[in-house]
Amino acid sequence: MGRKKRKEYSSFAGLVRKDTGGSEPGESKDEKAGADRGWTLETADGTSSGEALPASRDRVRMRIDARPDAFGPMESGPPAYRDLDSDEMGLLASFGIRTVFPEDVLAEVRNLPEDPRPRDLEGREDLRDRRIFTIDGEDAKDFDDAISIEQRDDGTVEVGVHIADVGHYVRPGTAVDAEALARGTSVYLPDQVVPMLPEMLSNGLCSLVEGRDRLAYSVFMLFDAAGKRLEARVTKSVIRSVRRNTYAEVQALLDGESGLPKSLRRLDRDLRAFQRWTKTQQKLRDQRGSLRIQSSARKFVFDERGEVSAVIDAPRYFSNTLIEETALAANQAVGDLFRAKGLPTIYRVHPEKDPEEIEAVAKMLAEHGIRVPKKERLTGRDIGRMIRQARTRPNAEAMVQRIMGLVERAVYEVRGSDDVAEHFGLAREAYLHFTSPIRRYPDLIVHRWLFAVESRGEKAEVELAAEELLEDLNQTAAHASRQAEIAEMAEYAIGDLKVCQYLEPHTGKRFEATIRRISPAGIEVLLTDFNVTGFLPMRAIGERAKVQGPTVTVRRGRRNFSFSEGRPVRVKIRDVDFQRLEVRLELET
Repeated sequence: MGRKKRKEYSSFAGLVRKDTGGSEPGESKDEKAGADRGWTLETADGTSSGEALPASRDRVRMRIDARPDAFGPMESGPPAYRDLDSDEMGLLASFGIRTVFPEDVLAEVRNLPEDPRPRDLEGREDLRDRRIFTIDGEDAKDFDDAISIEQRDDGTVEVGVHIADVGHYVRPGTAVDAEALARGTSVYLPDQVVPMLPEMLSNGLCSLVEGRDRLAYSVFMLFDAAGKRLEARVTKSVIRSVRRNTYAEVQALLDGESGLPKSLRRLDRDLRAFQRWTKTQQKLRDQRGSLRIQSSARKFVFDERGEVSAVIDAPRYFSNTLIEETALAANQAVGDLFRAKGLPTIYRVHPEKDPEEIEAVAKMLAEHGIRVPKKERLTGRDIGRMIRQARTRPNAEAMVQRIMGLVERAVYEVRGSDDVAEHFGLAREAYLHFTSPIRRYPDLIVHRWLFAVESRGEKAEVELAAEELLEDLNQTAAHASRQAEIAEMAEYAIGDLKVCQYLEPHTGKRFEATIRRISPAGIEVLLTDFNVTGFLPMRAIGERAKVQGPTVTVRRGRRNFSFSEGRPVRVKIRDVDFQRLEVRLELET
C-alpha cells in the first residue's frame, strides 16, 4: 500500500510549547557550571551537579526554550520517519516531539569511547565477577537495568539492581543534559523510538550490554524469608552482564521447557530464586492494598516494508513481573534513603481521586452493576477487586476502562520530610523513579542528588536545600510530568495512525465485530479479523438513542433496535479518517 502523504494536524497548543532557535550560552563545559550563581553542588569527583543559572525564577523553562530546533527526518528506523511529509512525522510535529539531536549535542558525544576508560573505574565497587544479567523485550536496545541475586545460609536473600550510571556521562552544564531536560523522556512508538539521549549513549556506552564493562549505580537490598527488606545500600560500580535475556526465554526456562541454550540454563538457580522472591513480594503488595492490573496491550507486527501485517495482544509473562518487582524495590529503597535523611527530591506521586469525582464514577458504575465500596478511603485493593469482577463479563474491556475512572494520573512532584509523597496505586510512601535514567529525566536527577549525598554527606545535604535548587527542581518535575503525558499521547496517536493505514485497503468490505463500548456518542467495536477497534457514530446507527448502562436502544425506520456491550454485530468499513485517526463504520442489519 502506498503511504499517504502528510496531513495537517492541529497543534496541541495547550500542552506543547514550540522550541525556539538559538544556542544556550554557558552550557558547553562543566567548569562553567555554577559561574553565575553563589552556590554549587559538587560531587566527590570534583564535578558540579548544578547548572549556571540566570537570575530569572523560570530558569528551567529558559533553558528549554533556548535549545536549538530539533525537528527533522530521523536517520534510522522505517522510511516514514525519514520523510518530513509522512503522516508519522506530521503527528510528531503536532506534539512538538524533538526527533533529531542538534549539532552541539552530537559534538559532545562524538568523541566518547565505546567502553569506559580505566580512569572511569576508579573508586567503584568491582562487580564484574558476579552473575549479573538483563531481562528485556526482544526488540529492546537500551538496557538500563540489570539484576543479581544471592541466597544466604541464614535464609536471607540479597537482591541487586544495577542501573546504568548515566550521570557519569551526562553532566550538568552540557548540551547533552540540556537536550535531555527538554525532551524529558524517550518516546516509544509502535515502530520507532525517539530517544531522550543520543544512541551513542542510550544504545551504547550507557546500555548494559552483554559481555562489556559498564558503569552502574547498584542498589543492594537484603530481604528476610518473609520478604521484608532488612537493609539497603547504594554504590557506584562497574559490572559486566553475563547474558542478555528476553522475557520469553526466561519464561520458557521457568516453565520447564527443554532445548534452551546452555548460557540461559546456567542462570536457572538465580532465576528460580527470583521467582520465589517475586511471588513473596506480590503477596506483600496485595496485603498493603496495592493495585495490580493484568492489562493487555496491543502489539503491531510489521512486514519487511515496514507496513502493519498484524495486530496482536502482546504476551504477558511472569518474567515481566519479576523485573517490575525488582524495579519497585530499588525505587523504594532509594526513596526511603532520601526520606530518612529528610531531603527533598523528585518523587512519583499518585494522588487519590477527589471524593466528588469518585461519587460520580460510582453512580455510573452502579448503572453497570459494579458496586463501589462505601468507605472513607478507597484502596488499590478495592479497585483491583472491582476489576477482577469486571473481567468475568463479556464487556470486560469497557468495564475496566470505566473502573479506572476512579484512579488519578501519577505525576512527578518535589516533596520533603514534612510532606511525604504518597503513591495510591502502589500503596507506598516516598516512592520515586531511579531505575530508568536512559529514558526518564527525573531518574537522572535522583541519581545526581543521591551521589552528592552519598559522596559528600552533610555539606551536600545543605546545598540540596538551597532555595534556587528547589525552585529548579519544582520546575523540572512539572516539565517532566508534562512531557510524559505528551509522549503517551503521541504513542497512542501513532498507534491509531497505524490502525488507519492497516485498514484503509479494506474500505467498503464487511466484517464481523464485537461491541466493546457504548456511549452517547456511539459504539466502539472490535473488528475480530484484525484485532483493532472502529467507531460507529450514534447518528449513523439510528434515531432517539437511549443509553442505559451497557445497552443502547435506537429507532431505525419503524423498528427499534437494541445493542449491548459484548454482543456480536456485523459492520462495513465506510472510510478511514486520517484527520481524526478514526476508522468509520456502518452498521449492517
